[in-house]
Order: sequence, then C-alpha cells, then structure tokens
Amino acid sequence: MIVSKVYNWLQNSTSIEIHCLLCRGKAQWQTPICDFCLDSCSIPEWFCSLCGLPFHDASQENETGLCNRCIHQAPVFDVCLSAYLYEYPINAIIQRVKYQRRLELIKPITRRLSDTLRDYYLNKPWPETLIPIPLHNKRLRERGYDQALLLAKAITRQIRDNAPTALDTHILKRTRATPPQQGLNARARRKNIKHAFSLQRGCNYKHVALIDDVVTTGETVSEATRLLKKSGIRQVDIWCLARTPQAD
Repeated sequence: MIVSKVYNWLQNSTSIEIHCLLCRGKAQWQTPICDFCLDSCSIPEWFCSLCGLPFHDASQENETGLCNRCIHQAPVFDVCLSAYLYEYPINAIIQRVKYQRRLELIKPITRRLSDTLRDYYLNKPWPETLIPIPLHNKRLRERGYDQALLLAKAITRQIRDNAPTALDTHILKRTRATPPQQGLNARARRKNIKHAFSLQRGCNYKHVALIDDVVTTGETVSEATRLLKKSGIRQVDIWCLARTPQAD
C-alpha cells in the first residue's frame, strides 16, 4: 500500500526536479528530457507527402508533393507520418528506449508524434485500429519488452480524446526471428523481412495504422502492409517516431 502511494505520488508530481538525461540540465520527473533537448531534435520540414521521406531542401519538392521514387512507383502503404528525423539526439533517445530499458523516455518523445497525428487527421478519418509491428517471441524474451507496443500504448492514451482508434495486438504476429535490419541495405532488408509476419485471424477493418519506432527503407512496414491488404484492408497508414533522412 505504501509503495503504491509513493508510486502514484511520483507519477503525479510536477515539482520534482532531476537532471536531463542528455544535457544534465534541469528537467522534471515526468519529463526526464528537458525542453531544450526535445526542441533540438530535428523535424522534417520538407518531405514526401506519401512515403514521408525527407527532402534535403524545398527545391526537391515538386507540385505533386511526392518524391521521385513515389512518382514512379508508389509504396504499398498509403501514407507515412513521422515526428522526427532519425538524427542526434532523437536517435540516441530511441536507442536507449530500445536497448537500455529507458522506458521513461517513451512518454516525452511520443508527444510530438501525437500532435502530428492530430494535425494530419483533423479533416480526415482516423484509422479504426492501431497495430504495432510485433517482435518475435525470441527477441521479446531477450529484451523483456516490445518497444513498438509500448509506443502504441502511449500514443493511444495521448490521442484518445481526438481519435476513436483502438489498439489491436492480436491480428499480426512475427513468425520469423529475423536478424536486425540495422546496417543492411534495401535489398538485404527486403530479403531479410520477407514472410516474417502472419495474420492470426480474419478482420473486418478497412483502415488501420501500423506503428514502429523508426522507418528507414520501409521494407518492414511494407511487408506487413502487403499482408494486411491481402486480408481485405483497404488503407494502411504508417506512424513512426522517426524517419531516416535518406533511404539506403
């Protein structure tokens, strides 16, 4: 009982000061990264309106709002929405969440993505459900948690006043324990992730969102999208914390 009261007090306290996990400046208990460091995270100013791939500058954007790749061959998903560019310091923060169990960092870094989603869906229908890209059971046992699932839960809580979007963690399963995609080029990523997912049941969804922490070449989310669309889902949106500045 005492432990529970202390935990609840800590979670609701807005006056406890700590050191920012990046710059060691002042931060709040509930936001262990200070506003200065969060504001220093790069955001995509110019990006493809379909795949979300950032442009280097405004001159790369044409009247269609699409990158050359999407003009010639559109991705299988319908849109990719991200909050940050995968550069320092957001890449360091995501790595800490993913590999160092710094789960307290999830709440502050998902807020900008939630704001991005509210803006995008202001005059558009929200997806019916949010599906996190799952980990294989072997990787889940090694890591002890599924970061995409935790991101999805945080975002669902943050947008619940605006969106009817629920969370579905049962429809999509990782059936192959693939090696990490990091460090692989586009062709190797495509081969690595092929047939890595399966559907656990039929569904009546027509519009869903897939969430992952980082989208690089998009091979992982594309493989999952193909499977979902084969099941009859018409629209698959991608939500991610960060998009790489340049695909491999």
